[in-house]
Amino acid sequence: MANVSSGSDRLWVHCFAAYLQTIIVVRELLIEYNAYSSIRHRYLLSKEPHLRTVLVSNIPRHLRSPHKIGNYFRHVYPEAVKSVTICQNLLSLEKMVAERTGVLAAIEKELLILCRYEKRNLLANDRLSHKISSAFWTCHLCERIGVIDEAQERISKLYVRLEEMNK
Repeated sequence: MANVSSGSDRLWVHCFAAYLQTIIVVRELLIEYNAYSSIRHRYLLSKEPHLRTVLVSNIPRHLRSPHKIGNYFRHVYPEAVKSVTICQNLLSLEKMVAERTGVLAAIEKELLILCRYEKRNLLANDRLSHKISSAFWTCHLCERIGVIDEAQERISKLYVRLEEMNK
């Protein structure tokens, strides 16, 4: 526009092009609005359940299953409930499962150590009689020094901890 002198007929070309571009943009916006509007009206007039979704919080413990809460709402609002979905925060459950797995691994390790210890003592002797007497004395010796009691005590503590976690 800097090279067009003032009062020239070429200024009308620029003005006409600006108006033409504005008309084209407004026309395209109206077409898109009409398409959006018809899609939105069809969506709002449909009778899909996502239009009537309800979030219920602080559900009592005895109703925390999809079947029980569904029966409750079907009783309160007959023929109004299409489906029920329950979402729960399971982060604490994952931590508890990991801790339980660790306790089970510790129990297995203690049992394995105890079995290996007894197996070594049984295989140390060559004869059957020596094995039997050795096993008897080994068990007796282990009982005297508290190895078996200690291992059984650790295992029983781990089992108690596991039972507490299962509650």
